[in-house]
Amino acid sequence: MDLSDFIDPGDDEPVDGGEAEDLVALRTCLQALADAIASTNLAVINGAQGDPAAATSRVQSSVAALKRFHDAFVVLKGEDAEEA
Repeated sequence: MDLSDFIDPGDDEPVDGGEAEDLVALRTCLQALADAIASTNLAVINGAQGDPAAATSRVQSSVAALKRFHDAFVVLKGEDAEEA
């Protein structure tokens, strides 16, 4: 996907709702992926420090972030949620 079309559309190029929805979904995907990575890193740190309760909580946060990533990615792929 080329983001240059979304960043600065010219006055003669109308932006329809589908493009805006894709941009929001892309942003949500990136944020969810960053959250999952951060939570996974913290889980590893908590596990290394001998705090299994905190590590478990971080793993759960990572799984939730990956679910958000998947939900947003379905929008980008254009599939129905039922197919996924």
